[in-house]
Amino acid sequence: MLHTVKQSPFGHGNLPQALCYMADEDRLLLWQDAVIAATVPAWRQRLQPLASAGRLYVMQEDLQARGLQSDLGQLLTMSELVALVAELGSPQAW
Repeated sequence: MLHTVKQSPFGHGNLPQALCYMADEDRLLLWQDAVIAATVPAWRQRLQPLASAGRLYVMQEDLQARGLQSDLGQLLTMSELVALVAELGSPQAW
C-alpha cells in the first residue's frame, strides 16, 4: 500500500501516525507541505530506513515550489505518481 502524507510534520501528527501504521512492504509518499520532512535532519534520520529500502517517495514539484532540495528517497513527478498509484492501487491518505 502507498501511504501519502501532505501536511508538515511540524503542524500535524499525520507523518508519525502514518509511520506507525505502515506494514513492512508499504511505501510512503511525501507531498505538498510534508516534503519539508525530507529536508530537516531529525526527520531525515527517521525516514532514512524507508529511503534505503526504496520505499520513500518525495514529490519533486512540491520541493521546487517551496525552494527546497532533498536527496532523500526517490523524487517523483506527477506523471510518475500516477503510474505508481496505478501499480499499487488506491493510496491511504493521511
